[in-house]
Amino acid sequence: MMFEAQYQDLSEGHPELGRVALLPWDTEIFGFAVGDYKAGRVRAIFESRDEIARCLHEWAAENAVELISCSVSSDEARWRTLLPRLGFAYVDSTLTYTLPKLQTARFPRKHVPVRLATVADQEAVERICEIGFRAGRYHADALFPLALANKRYRRWLGNEFSSLSESNRIYVAGEVGAAIGFTHVRVKDTEAYITIGGADPAVQSSVLPFAVFIGTLEALRDSGVRRAQSKLSTGNTPMLNLAAYAGSRFSEPEMVFHWHAEEARHLNKLESLFA
Repeated sequence: MMFEAQYQDLSEGHPELGRVALLPWDTEIFGFAVGDYKAGRVRAIFESRDEIARCLHEWAAENAVELISCSVSSDEARWRTLLPRLGFAYVDSTLTYTLPKLQTARFPRKHVPVRLATVADQEAVERICEIGFRAGRYHADALFPLALANKRYRRWLGNEFSSLSESNRIYVAGEVGAAIGFTHVRVKDTEAYITIGGADPAVQSSVLPFAVFIGTLEALRDSGVRRAQSKLSTGNTPMLNLAAYAGSRFSEPEMVFHWHAEEARHLNKLESLFA
């Protein structure tokens, strides 16, 4: 189960300058502290940028934080210029996609059957998480160790298998105990949120990712879900194409930035990326 982050003012009494929190779930997995910064008003941050840079460094030092994430709207272009002056580096962009009328959607016939997962599928799904992903903000950050980014996805799905239910579903393709593709979905009433999906690298260039995605949408529709939504990295062009093919509407474009502590012991060194 993911722990809830507890946010506090970066500068006490000045919420307009943004709020910070440790991310306890990620911290537990990585073995070192990571945080999140919810930026305040862009004008206020610009006027106090030196103070904010200092506060971020002090907060990170006090909490042994090695990385701080920050997501901001792509509609405000000034963030692209301002956040690097606070020590943040751009790592990714995301979009929300929505299928607002799933109950009327009609999809082409799929070639691979999709079923609800059982605990017998856990090991295979965790293996896909370990080796099958290259999208996501930690994966997009060259300074972040790839093995830890993969471990995060594996732990995530491993946790979800402990609470499979009508509201917490994992759809898979493949024989029981030998899943080769999956989609994790949270369902509430007639709405579904797709959190993550993936396929074994050996079949990623085949029809299987398409079949699992479309099969999941059909299964959700047939179970009474009327609206499906998710967020994806704009660098994940295969998934963008699938979402567009299914008739999704795209919204809420965001940019993702990471702040890295200079003294970080667990992150990749810049020089090592070009060795």
